[in-house]
Amino acid sequence: MQDSIRLVMEETGCDEGQAMLALESCNYDISKSISKIFDLLKDIIVVKTKFYTFGYHLYGMLTIIVDIKHQHHLRTKALVTYNPKVYESDLSQNWYEYERKLYTARLVSGSIPDVTLNIESTIVDEILDEYNESFFSAVKERNIMEVTDILEDILSGPLKTSAINFEVLLEELNLAQFKKMPDKIIPQQMEFKFKEYDLTFTDPLSINVVPFSEGRPLVKAGVLSIGDEIFVLINDNREIAQYLSGLLGGRNAYMPVALPSKIHEITETKDNLIITVRLAAGVVGKMVITEDVNIKVLSLVRRRGFVNRFLFKFYLIFAKIFEIIEKLTKISTNNGKGGKNE
Repeated sequence: MQDSIRLVMEETGCDEGQAMLALESCNYDISKSISKIFDLLKDIIVVKTKFYTFGYHLYGMLTIIVDIKHQHHLRTKALVTYNPKVYESDLSQNWYEYERKLYTARLVSGSIPDVTLNIESTIVDEILDEYNESFFSAVKERNIMEVTDILEDILSGPLKTSAINFEVLLEELNLAQFKKMPDKIIPQQMEFKFKEYDLTFTDPLSINVVPFSEGRPLVKAGVLSIGDEIFVLINDNREIAQYLSGLLGGRNAYMPVALPSKIHEITETKDNLIITVRLAAGVVGKMVITEDVNIKVLSLVRRRGFVNRFLFKFYLIFAKIFEIIEKLTKISTNNGKGGKNE
């Protein structure tokens, strides 16, 4: 009897009580007991997580699979995206379906591969090192708050913010359930779209933008014309606007980026100008500014009259020369400081 128990323990890694239970349920048939034990070993925990960051408008999904008996990390898969629809994913669904949805979302527009891979490697490194004892202990005790705190600590670095909202759910599996799932999940097509965003709309989608006024050449808003190409920043906090901003290149994972956009319409009011720019097919940006606001330009349409064309061309050349002089002055100043320090 003891030899049978020891053999089952050696073959499966279970403890004595689990081996005894498997043998008794299989009429002491060792071969059947070894197969049975995998249905009894509920030592696999899947940590299913979804999160979003305040301010940066990033959304994510995580699955971390661990063997709590042997304190062994099995797999971590992550997603970071601009698409807020992924945050609507149901944590209570089967872990396999949840992870399959995660894989699919990594292939859909809005996914940020470099940040995603960085998060995956950071989680694995930290769980196997600094947070090894605390993470496995929290998962084993089903302490959701502690798991959430640990994940926040780990992800605050790669996400460059501690303002992260997490939802976490733990799912328990036996070894047989986990082994039945393929290591490589082939995703099926799943939709992550905004119902309110459709390129076939009769009216374009309008989002808020502001002028970008850093660098040169700069011109006053009052001299701009339809067709001029200027730089703008998307400052619309709506989810759809932030999603499109990421897709259009209007921001990286952590900050807004200036977009070159062609002026579509200029409307004058009593005190301001309403400038509409084209951002993409079916998407326009609008800003309300005064005439004396400086805006960085990429190109200007041909003005009527020789004098106007000459003045604008001269202005652009002068601005470029001034920019070069400014850079050389900074280099010279920095070199001078370096020499004094020596």
